[in-house]
Amino acid sequence: MPKILIIDDEQNLRKMAGVNLTARGHQVLTAPTGERGLKLAQLEHPDLILLDLMLPGISGWDVLMALKADRKLKKIPVIILTALEQEREEDKIRSMRASGYLVKPFGIEKLLHLVEQVLGKRG
Repeated sequence: MPKILIIDDEQNLRKMAGVNLTARGHQVLTAPTGERGLKLAQLEHPDLILLDLMLPGISGWDVLMALKADRKLKKIPVIILTALEQEREEDKIRSMRASGYLVKPFGIEKLLHLVEQVLGKRG
């Protein structure tokens, strides 16, 4: 059962994504802040992380940099969830070695498809 960590300050998004991912057979962990998300990643070593860029406290960018700098966590695929749509943000996301991204708001089917696609590449 793949373990997915959702780091997003939007409770409704965590809940919606969590319910749908659980229904697809995934174990879901959630964190409302970057700090909590990093701690959970270090403790749980999830198979995939869904990461919002705009978080209270440390930003999603900082979380992503910390993940990629940690030798035990750097290979965990990360899907970025963002309201940012500028092309330069897309370039930055790619340069940070994220496995994919979705622009908010997005449909749940789009999220589920991308999650399965990214997890499929690992297997």
